[in-house]
Amino acid sequence: MKKASSHQSKSNDSFFVKKLSKTGLKCFPFDEIRVKSSYTEWILENGSKGVEKTTRREDRRIVRQALVDPTVFRSTIRADVGVAIVPQTISRHLAESNLKSKRFFHAPPLTPGHRQLRLQWCLARSMWNVTYWQKAVFSDESRFVLGTDDNRVRVWGCPGERYNSPHTALHHTVRTAGVTVWGAIAYDSGSTLIVMRGTLTGQRYVDDILRPHVGPFLNGLPGAIFQQDSSRPHTTKVAQDFLRHFQTLPWPFHSPYLSAVEHVWDQLKWQMTSSHSVHNLELGVQDLWAHLPQDNIRCLINSMPDRLAACIAAGGGPTRY
Repeated sequence: MKKASSHQSKSNDSFFVKKLSKTGLKCFPFDEIRVKSSYTEWILENGSKGVEKTTRREDRRIVRQALVDPTVFRSTIRADVGVAIVPQTISRHLAESNLKSKRFFHAPPLTPGHRQLRLQWCLARSMWNVTYWQKAVFSDESRFVLGTDDNRVRVWGCPGERYNSPHTALHHTVRTAGVTVWGAIAYDSGSTLIVMRGTLTGQRYVDDILRPHVGPFLNGLPGAIFQQDSSRPHTTKVAQDFLRHFQTLPWPFHSPYLSAVEHVWDQLKWQMTSSHSVHNLELGVQDLWAHLPQDNIRCLINSMPDRLAACIAAGGGPTRY
């Protein structure tokens, strides 16, 4: 048995040395372990390039597909090329052309006037530190829809293109089947998630949200600063009259992603599983909200100084946040 084992070892040694020789690597009298290690390392680094499953013409076609339609699926590319290749091969060819899969960057449509207002707002608060922002209560409404959400859509793009069309999904008001909710987050707590039914008016905002939920929530947080965006129900006289008893933070138009709570909605939408009814969608959103990790919320609020700095650096334009 010992002789057989020794013979087998020499055979393996010879096999790996011959393989190394074919790759162009110089061979020395290595022991079996070192030979195997060297050959395995070469395979991991270079072996996948040894046998190409696509021609150069097909490679160019793969890249062209992603450039023409950044949202194209790998399965669509494979069908168009007409070659039996795995998705990882497509990703590798695209990566070699500096194209990588990334999520859509969401941004509101900004006019030069919007940019200027955002810049002025950020400059006025550029000296606020994390401690100050930890007093803020960020609130907002969001709509969760049935079917595909653009938070799950990905695009192929080069580094630095994320903030440019067609890698940006502009936020416009589109009415689709779903559920609209309101919620607020603070550094150490969060509000109840409110499901909003029907059209939200200024009076309904006061009767259904501000008086029963926001008022008690703020009263339990001494020194709290209430943030809301500049949507019409929030700026009505009846809403402003109610909030005059509390400290509030004015907000620039078209600036959802300056607020920490907007990223909470993004997280929830990314975690949501497909729902086939509005009722199930509603239950799913409420469950995710109830189990939001408070540490995640703290991180978002602590990022506020960096958000403002990024907006200032962008001249009031979109940022990576």
